[in-house]
Amino acid sequence: MPKVVVIGIDSATFDVVEPLVEQGKLPVLSEFMKCGAWGRLQSTIPPVTPPAWTSLVTGKNPGKHGIFDFYGYTTNGYERPIINSQAIKAKTLWNILSEGGKSVGIINVPLTYPPEKVNGFLIPGMQYAFDVNKGFTYPKDLLSEIEERFGKYEVIYGDERSLYTNELDHFILKWKEITRKRQKIILYLIEKYNIDFFMPVFYSIDPIQHHFWKFYDESHPQYDEKLAEKYKNVIPEFYQIIDTYIGQILDKLDKNTTVFIVSDHGAGSHLGGFYVNKWLMKEKLLKVKKRYQPLLWVRWPHMFFKVLKKFGYPAIAWTIPLFLYNQLKDRVDPREGLKLSEIINWKRTKVYSGNYTEQGIYINLKGREVHGTVEQSKYKQLRDYLIEKLLKIVDPKTGEILVDTVLKKEEVYKGPYLQFAPDLFIIMKDGKILIQKDMHNGIFHYNPHIGGTHRVDGIFLARGNLVNGPLKLCNLKIVDLAPTILYLMGIEIPEDMDGRVLKEIIKDDFLKQHSVNYGVSSRIEGRQGTYGEEDAEKIKENLRNLGYYN
Repeated sequence: MPKVVVIGIDSATFDVVEPLVEQGKLPVLSEFMKCGAWGRLQSTIPPVTPPAWTSLVTGKNPGKHGIFDFYGYTTNGYERPIINSQAIKAKTLWNILSEGGKSVGIINVPLTYPPEKVNGFLIPGMQYAFDVNKGFTYPKDLLSEIEERFGKYEVIYGDERSLYTNELDHFILKWKEITRKRQKIILYLIEKYNIDFFMPVFYSIDPIQHHFWKFYDESHPQYDEKLAEKYKNVIPEFYQIIDTYIGQILDKLDKNTTVFIVSDHGAGSHLGGFYVNKWLMKEKLLKVKKRYQPLLWVRWPHMFFKVLKKFGYPAIAWTIPLFLYNQLKDRVDPREGLKLSEIINWKRTKVYSGNYTEQGIYINLKGREVHGTVEQSKYKQLRDYLIEKLLKIVDPKTGEILVDTVLKKEEVYKGPYLQFAPDLFIIMKDGKILIQKDMHNGIFHYNPHIGGTHRVDGIFLARGNLVNGPLKLCNLKIVDLAPTILYLMGIEIPEDMDGRVLKEIIKDDFLKQHSVNYGVSSRIEGRQGTYGEEDAEKIKENLRNLGYYN
């Protein structure tokens, strides 16, 4: 059976790729499009790193693998725990392939720490608490081997200062350095290990697009001609770097290898936030404890914030570190750092938003939430009421409707973990406005700091002796990768995977000689995957520095 390589480019989008291909600047991706199969890959809803990559490597929707966000669901309060790889309730490709006797090599796939035992090696990616004493890689001594040859290993880099200022040169240099070193490690491990399935992920495109999209897109409201002269080509340059690195990887592979190039989601402009908890306050569906109410309305929140912090109020958890306070205090609003589990009066709250990357809201349901207030008999009625109200929300600047659609969770997901998903998902117009959980002073806030955010359409490209081409594809879903890879490698596909084998990309001779075989469920039960307090704070710091967490 053929070997398979999956090269991940986090956040890559054809909206950048296709113009660069037309300009002749991405020769490797261009060759895939000319000779192989390619198309837009539909991500999860919402298109966020943890559920998206997990769906790709399990072949299941979040309702079956249990990952909806960077955070997990809690049954004993309202403070959500940071999750790790043990929170995934389904076997991944490397689990299944290892059990099937195939060798695997995994590098930098998000949500893979702590590393699992595999038939090969695994180097975790984003969402980790780096402690070499706990075993960062599998096998454990692989990290020391890498660092002896290539120096200190870095998974990600984030600089909180760069989120609020235009001091971005060091940010660019650091991500080039991390990406260059990762490429050296990838090439070294390809040569050292003769593996059947290899999956490296390049993460740099994602933070670069978050920071630089407003300089790349001339239609962006924050587009600045002077700064664009310096930074307009940063995004294209990183795509060109990755294109070159992919070419170097391909040179190391034998001719019988099938290669996939994929992203977990796409990217586009980010304009600002719809502060849904503040809107819920206005609709009298969410109540704040009296002691914190003045902070939500005062004109000088920093002064009030300092007073509350001095007296040790538990809701004060501002995310800007003190050493940056003087530099950034005029650029940020301390209300965005309030700890909602403390500030909200749960016994008088009917609806709330848990975390902004979920892009959804929860009903404070009796029997499910600790301080639930909504009777089960009123659940459907309240959801319908919320949908009706949300679909009427307009942009105060333009008067345009802001919400494209509101989806009930059972319309998005299915499976045994559906109960932990937000009750409603809010899909904002064109994806340019994001739902925010924080208690800003207004319902809408146009954010000048984060220029880009995610879109649902990622990229998919495939090439090899078994792949049809040239072929442009439609209706590709992120859950289709796993069953297709297992089929190509002669491994039974778990019967409860949601994805399908992409037969249209596979040559007829192979299809005639190899039937699609299904096996037992790949569900994993009984394990918990959350970090302790110290490790969770490390994760939060990483997410803050990348612009994911307030």
